[in-house]
Amino acid sequence: MMERLALIVPTGDIGLECEAVKRSDGLRMTIATAVQGGLVLTIDGDPRLQLEVDQYLFVSPDSGNVATERSSFLVRVVDEPRPMFTLDYVRGARANTPAAHYNFHFEHDEVVQELLLAGSRRRGKLHKKNAMKGKSPKLGDLHFPVGGHRFRPCLEDVLELLWSEFGIDVRSETAQDAISAGRAEWRQFQLKAAVADDPMSAIEELERLGFTGSWSEGVVPRTARIDRVTAM
Repeated sequence: MMERLALIVPTGDIGLECEAVKRSDGLRMTIATAVQGGLVLTIDGDPRLQLEVDQYLFVSPDSGNVATERSSFLVRVVDEPRPMFTLDYVRGARANTPAAHYNFHFEHDEVVQELLLAGSRRRGKLHKKNAMKGKSPKLGDLHFPVGGHRFRPCLEDVLELLWSEFGIDVRSETAQDAISAGRAEWRQFQLKAAVADDPMSAIEELERLGFTGSWSEGVVPRTARIDRVTAM
């Protein structure tokens, strides 16, 4: 990740710290921005935005691969405490919260009004309860789902969003190739995980494309992991 970031942002100091700790339940790893407030992103040479990265990883007992327990990509205006938006993932998300989601932290009167009139089901009940306590709902309370456990955006998607929409400075000679390579690597990794979640659907599609194969002798065909396939 750090090497790829160095090919995208022109600041040189990518400001990430990595730590690995061996615990009784396995190896745990963290990746986080070292600078308070996050990595500074410039626009036409002026410091304008900050990108804060926090990732908590572990070795999956199912696959033996490194998996994400939770992650957050937060974007704020330089020196502003409140973020503009966050892209979060929580592996053990509660039933009413999408595992992968965007939160947008700015004002939107129409959204607030609708949340005040929300039905008394699921998170609507929470919005009403908070309103009765005098805590008005806001846009930042909403969780916009983005692909669940397997098809969520990656860091490179966030960086290209900031490049495309906000015009952050990037290394013009290497940025696009680095973003594309990182995105491809992420999607290949996630595709393998998705196949493990629902191998029968993968086999059906491969057979439709002309591939043939069968389960190895003695291996019991795996059924779909419904918790992963249906998760919001």
